[in-house]
This record gives sequence, structure tokens and C-alpha cells, in this order.
Amino acid sequence: MFHATRAELLKAVNLHSPGIRELAKKLHRRPMTIISLINEMEEEGLIEKKVEKRNTRGRPRYLIKPTILGEDYLATYEELELKPLRSRKTDLIRAAKDAEYVKRLVARGLSPFRLFLELNSIVTINNRDTT
Repeated sequence: MFHATRAELLKAVNLHSPGIRELAKKLHRRPMTIISLINEMEEEGLIEKKVEKRNTRGRPRYLIKPTILGEDYLATYEELELKPLRSRKTDLIRAAKDAEYVKRLVARGLSPFRLFLELNSIVTINNRDTT
């Protein structure tokens, strides 16, 4: 959901540069939630925020635009959204068993990554010998 909210915000600001209130209405979120999300995304370099100077009283309006990185993030999100995740029940059971095995290795003080590299080198050597 976190990435979906970010993508919604990027889609909304990609069309035109709305203010905070407009974004809050469009995304059906509270303004404070939108502000905190915008601040996070600005720190990460996904969007840039500029203050619109007015001659009237009141709070200044923030204009929000996606950066190049933000546009790339949105394009990648939309591409991944089109690819469905296909897994069967047996795949999920196998993943759970693998996770339990890794827990047991770690409990014994062994590094699953090092063991994987060792196994990979053994397989590579055996493949060379057979060819």
C-alpha cells in the first residue's frame, strides 16, 4: 500500500502541479498525511516542491512536480503492476520450509550466504569435470 500511495501521488502531480489541498481531495487522504508523504518523497529525490508566491494573504501554495527519478519510479511501478505474481500453494510451502531451514542455520551460527557460495562452487567444479 505504501508504494501504491506514492504512485498515486506521482500520477496526480504528473498531470499538473496541484496544491496540497487538491492532492488531499484527489487521493482521499488527510492533508497532514499528504504533507508528510511529500516531505519523505522530496528527501528521496522523487519530487520537488516549490512555493508559489502570491500577493494575497494566507498560506503560500506549494507546487509539486515529479523529478526525473520520480517519473522513472512511476514508470517502473506501472510496469511491475502489470506483471501478476503467480505462485502456487506448493511454492509458498516450499518458501516457508526454506525460511525455517535458514533459521536453523543461523541458530547454529552458520552463514546461509557462505554455505550457498560453497555449494555453488562445488556444483561449478562438478560441472566442469563432467564436460
